[in-house]
Amino acid sequence: MAGQLGFIGLGNIGSRVVPHLLAAGHGVAVSDLNAEAVAALVAQGATAAESAAEAAAQAEIVFLSLPSPAIVRAVVAGERGVLQGARPGTIIIDHSTIDPETSRELAARAAEAGVTYLDAPVSGGVQGAEAGTLAVMAGGNAEAFERARPVIEAYASNVFLVGETGSGQAIKLANNIITAINIAALGEGLSAAVAAGVELDTAARVLSTSSANSHVLSSYFPRTLFTEDRPTGFALDFMLKDIKLFLTSAARTELPTPVSNVVGDLFRIGHRDGRGAKDFTSVVEFYEDFTGTRLQTKEAGIA
Repeated sequence: MAGQLGFIGLGNIGSRVVPHLLAAGHGVAVSDLNAEAVAALVAQGATAAESAAEAAAQAEIVFLSLPSPAIVRAVVAGERGVLQGARPGTIIIDHSTIDPETSRELAARAAEAGVTYLDAPVSGGVQGAEAGTLAVMAGGNAEAFERARPVIEAYASNVFLVGETGSGQAIKLANNIITAINIAALGEGLSAAVAAGVELDTAARVLSTSSANSHVLSSYFPRTLFTEDRPTGFALDFMLKDIKLFLTSAARTELPTPVSNVVGDLFRIGHRDGRGAKDFTSVVEFYEDFTGTRLQTKEAGIA
């Protein structure tokens, strides 16, 4: 059943999710510091809200898609934040990628106001948001999750409740560090093969049908790293932020993370070298600098 929603944060994901909610018949009040992003969605049928509190005032569910723990905390619990406008019974669905500890803190503060907070980061990037096929991994109250599920399914094809509050963030950070490691490993292996005289197209095609295959190699690289223009789907600096969150969270459990630390250093080098706004696969350019060879295939894809 269609209802009134709030959506705060209209970046790469939010700006592409809101149209799906509108198409499903929901009323959506949107809020973002970017006036152009707000105006673009108002033109599609959304309502502009001047603050997070205003976006939440009439909403049954308030969605967040924000870049950092500090911003999420301010938007939820700060002045003119969600909790100042939300009514008891409101559900907050936080699609931001932050740390489990901040999610637990905000869930507790929300509960004091009679509001349920679910940490629910997403995977699938810009392409998944546009297609309405995002994966959502949520942590928190099961009853609230089931109430929100039909709305979430307007833009997500894989929706999971993975555990208690903070669990969604924990699995999302695990997903991202595994992806970052995979990118670095592929960059190193492919660069070594090319330096030894194997053509990149051949190496990529063989590896994509071998045990080294992954979604990154068979699907993501052909759309980003292997192309001439290397479009940005997810910025290197955003991945670096997530790696830092993972390492900080893992350190609290005293888990050794030698591989993640090395890959984190590669992303720090990428940031230092001015690649922060480029796609996160540009971390592989570290290896290109050594070989003097660009990892660009002659074909549009390798499948």
